[in-house]
Amino acid sequence: MIYTALGGAGEVGASCHLLQIAGKNIVIDSGLRPNRRGEASLPNFELLQALTRGKVDLFLLSHAHIDHTGSLPLMHAQYPATPMLCTEPTQVIVDILLRDTIKIMDMQREEKGEFPLFGRREVENALAHLQTVAFDRWVEPIPGVRVYFHRSGHIVGAGCILIDTEDGKVVYSGDVSVAAQRTVAGMKPIDFFQPDLLILEGTYGDGAHPNRSSQEQTLAKAVAEVVDAGGTVLIPSFALGRAQEVILILKFSMLSQTISTFPIYTDGMVRWICDAYYDMRDPERGLLPYLPEKLQNFVRNSRQHVFWSRPRRNMPEVSRLQANERVSILTKGPKVIIASSGMLVGGPSAYYAKALASDRKNAIFITGYQDEESPGRRLLELQTGDTLKIDGEDVPMLCRVDKYNLSAHADQVQLCQQVSYMKPRSIILVHGEVRALRTLRDKLIDKYIVYAPKNAETFDPMHAPEWMSTAKQEFLEADRARFVGDVRVTGEGVEVRFPPEMRDHPTWRRRYADADEIEVAFEGPRMRLSPSRKDGA
Repeated sequence: MIYTALGGAGEVGASCHLLQIAGKNIVIDSGLRPNRRGEASLPNFELLQALTRGKVDLFLLSHAHIDHTGSLPLMHAQYPATPMLCTEPTQVIVDILLRDTIKIMDMQREEKGEFPLFGRREVENALAHLQTVAFDRWVEPIPGVRVYFHRSGHIVGAGCILIDTEDGKVVYSGDVSVAAQRTVAGMKPIDFFQPDLLILEGTYGDGAHPNRSSQEQTLAKAVAEVVDAGGTVLIPSFALGRAQEVILILKFSMLSQTISTFPIYTDGMVRWICDAYYDMRDPERGLLPYLPEKLQNFVRNSRQHVFWSRPRRNMPEVSRLQANERVSILTKGPKVIIASSGMLVGGPSAYYAKALASDRKNAIFITGYQDEESPGRRLLELQTGDTLKIDGEDVPMLCRVDKYNLSAHADQVQLCQQVSYMKPRSIILVHGEVRALRTLRDKLIDKYIVYAPKNAETFDPMHAPEWMSTAKQEFLEADRARFVGDVRVTGEGVEVRFPPEMRDHPTWRRRYADADEIEVAFEGPRMRLSPSRKDGA
């Protein structure tokens, strides 16, 4: 087994991973770097070509966010015969996002003379080639490789990808969220599949999230406070996932009468993604069947659009702004605007930030991850009165700025819990800033072989890294073993007889040798053994 980081190692962006296993070349994800343009935004396609000699056997897509899908048209153009698999919701959303990416590239060509990375033909060809698979079902897209998509809880359609071959088992986490959100349930543990290798995201590998419900309530009250005082709130949001969460937080807070009512406006890709969630003409189309049951029932019973409708007559509708309305909307009364991009990297959110920042009555509320090079990150580091460069323009920041943690990524404790369920032999940490990945590595390294690679690194993850001590390597190798026992059912019970060498295994000596009894607990398809002493020790 050989792994290569083509992008997304030590960074958040351009996620792309090559796994060479069982004689096959498997590529997982193909994203863009959100803060780069041109070829600098791409994964290392030259290295992929060199390592595979132009042959990729299978392409797998974890979810629809652009940092995982943005270079998909180029991937397909280079490897047009390669099967490409994703879930149905991911296919629906990728269609919208990639078509929008073309528009953005066309605008950059007109405004700055930048040549687009790809055009409509490449996008159409890639979209036509995507094959959808159901969650929670094994498929064999190519001989000798079985694949399973497990809901990862990050956004609708997002999946952890399980890969099973005769040469080893692999789990690619994709982006993971354990906590339940309003538009997607949290990830359930993978306790039915023990991988040799786990490729794990570490966006918040050095963090601990506050209580989500408390953060939602605090955000809703803060928005109402600014609006009630005559101001306008801008919430820069990722068009997919975060924007929908914020809309529902505010709508249901108004519905429960915990805050006052006020107009909500959306702009940018937020509008089109919200439309994809629910088709009024045919509710069972689109993404509705993939939403949490509670939200599905609300929509079906009320027969209202999940985002655009107003649950009560005295509540304003959530409105979609057009480009020609952006100037006039700023002159209207107090309101909240939810617009992409989430990091203030271009898009309508950057326009609104420039227009609203100089008035102390207004506010900009950040709710998601901010890349270390993004305007959104710099905004959070400023003092009142400092200037922020947005779209090349210096903007004085006099408005209120706050951050609320509505993360769709697991934190350090949650990530470590997921690892403990899977019990992998080796772990590769990706999708995070270097500091976060190193902190998570240090947390896991006592029990596992852990890598936090750089982009373009190629290695066999089943072997311990050179910096790991010989004693530690021997401990990790010795602590993993399998023993097969003979089973005999008698009138007195069930006997399992294991081979004598099991007595010499370090885990047996450490945990079981002095036990008077061994307790058996059935957990789904698994049986867990626990040592105990009659004296209670």
